[in-house]
Amino acid sequence: MKRHQDKRILVTGAAGGIGLATARFFAREGARLYLVDLPGSPLEASVPDLAQAGDVVLRHLSVTDEAAVKEAVDDMIGCYGGIDAVVNSAGVVVVEPALEGSIETFRRVLDINLTGTWIVSQAAARHMAVNGGGAIVNISSVYGFQGAPNRTAYCASKGAVVALTDSLAVEWGPLNIRVNSVVPTGTRTPMVQGLIDRGIYNVDAVSRRTPLRRLAEPEEVAAACGFLVGQEAGMVTGHHLRVDGGWLANGYLM
Repeated sequence: MKRHQDKRILVTGAAGGIGLATARFFAREGARLYLVDLPGSPLEASVPDLAQAGDVVLRHLSVTDEAAVKEAVDDMIGCYGGIDAVVNSAGVVVVEPALEGSIETFRRVLDINLTGTWIVSQAAARHMAVNGGGAIVNISSVYGFQGAPNRTAYCASKGAVVALTDSLAVEWGPLNIRVNSVVPTGTRTPMVQGLIDRGIYNVDAVSRRTPLRRLAEPEEVAAACGFLVGQEAGMVTGHHLRVDGGWLANGYLM
């Protein structure tokens, strides 16, 4: 039996990486999908196979555009009659020394990773609040719980996503809106591969630091999102589900 059959699910950052893996996971589960990514992103090229798996609507927008997000949520409700869940996967990472970083870059990373997550969550929750509730899953990071060199803006944004998740879970719990996050370690996405190709992400060092001795796969993060959206997690809110191979549990550097 498909656990998410006919669930109406909004996924951001769906053109690649964790967002695309999550869209494919829910498509196999029979969900009705509303997928968004940036204008100019290869959204249509990334997901043609999903159209055969069930209902899929594609939309190009920036999660930082409040008006566009509200319009998209309204459109999703018009298409499907409601919204049951959101996976906030849109995000960006910038690697640069803190002494050389610009305020424009810092603001851009926080705007996408944190403010975008808030904008989408609020727009969806306004509907969920008067229609029986729903589930929101945010993508955080192990770097939302600890620092890392050359990732000041990223760590700050993901730490804020953790705090945002906790706060919304507490406030929206009485509305039957569950808010959780998934906490991946380094994951084999095009974004991480780009860092590897530029020589600023050391896969061997990350693998040695990780008890399971490897990076995560996008499909593993997607499966965690599926659990948090599902009925099995009906009493789970304000939780941060680690998909990190033991990274945060490990106090030994090598």
